[in-house]
Amino acid sequence: MLGAAFVFVQVVWWMEPVWLFSVLRTVAPGIVWRVDTRRPLVALSFDDGPHPLYTPQVLALLARNQAHATFFLIGERAAAHPDVVAAIKAGGHEVGNHYLHRGTALGAGRSFRSNLLRAEQAIGLRGSPKLFRPPSGLAWPWQLREARELGYVAVLGSAYPHDPGHPPVAYIEWLVKRNLVPGAIVILHDGVSDPSRSIRALPEILAEGQRRGIRFVTVGALLGSKGATEQRDDADEARGGTRTAR
Repeated sequence: MLGAAFVFVQVVWWMEPVWLFSVLRTVAPGIVWRVDTRRPLVALSFDDGPHPLYTPQVLALLARNQAHATFFLIGERAAAHPDVVAAIKAGGHEVGNHYLHRGTALGAGRSFRSNLLRAEQAIGLRGSPKLFRPPSGLAWPWQLREARELGYVAVLGSAYPHDPGHPPVAYIEWLVKRNLVPGAIVILHDGVSDPSRSIRALPEILAEGQRRGIRFVTVGALLGSKGATEQRDDADEARGGTRTAR
């Protein structure tokens, strides 16, 4: 029985079936995993930057394919590379808050709020919504509540090929392509020690989207693609309310 359960967990972990995200939205309703939209839009996102070498490579590929993305930046790295942050914004891309330093926020205690605000200042977040991606995808419920109080929407994703673990390029392409449906949020990394496999997979991912008639946009644009009723329900949910019946 334990062996079968282990195999099941591994299959779900590496294949990320679409039904998984309906379950996650029920278990963790305060996090955006994907967006309900009928429009052929997918959000690209990149984590752990900015990186002075790899982030410009990603920007060049996006520009070549007329695609846009959201870069979830680490505050300390943004402060160290303001020119790369400026290049991201100049390319029409979006920036989000990926906390002050790499790792998790679980042990931050009461410093969580101040670290989030320090990262926000280093990144230069403007406008609404402000987007927060918990580092390593981990945060306590009270931390998510504090982020919401500061005007943040917490975002993870629905197509994550575990690229910090350096899987084969073919797996990165396969996992993202199989989950490339309207409303999906793709998570890739440009700021890990060696994101070269993700960068090598990116042209095929972009080409597959074009073959399917999908346009790659920022997370903010994807959130804005929903109908007024959907947006109102999500706002109620983010405030701790209940979704209206439809």
